[in-house]
Amino acid sequence: MGEKEVIKVEVPKWLAERLRRYAAERYGLRRGALSRAVAEILERELGGPPAGGGLERLVGLGLASAMEWREEDLGEALRRRYVSN
Repeated sequence: MGEKEVIKVEVPKWLAERLRRYAAERYGLRRGALSRAVAEILERELGGPPAGGGLERLVGLGLASAMEWREEDLGEALRRRYVSN
């Protein structure tokens, strides 16, 4: 999850109870279950982290694709794969 930030919000009691029940069913009664559930719901509704992701995302693109590595520059390889298609 990386860097974390505490956000304090108020929600109706019925919603808090549903959220606690969801977190317990999905993640059990372990510490951090509620935070994980909220993060999962927000990410699903608002989308994942901003585009970019740095080197890890670039490496993931190469590993996830059927791309053939011809020992060229990473930028060239990705351009060949994603621009030409």
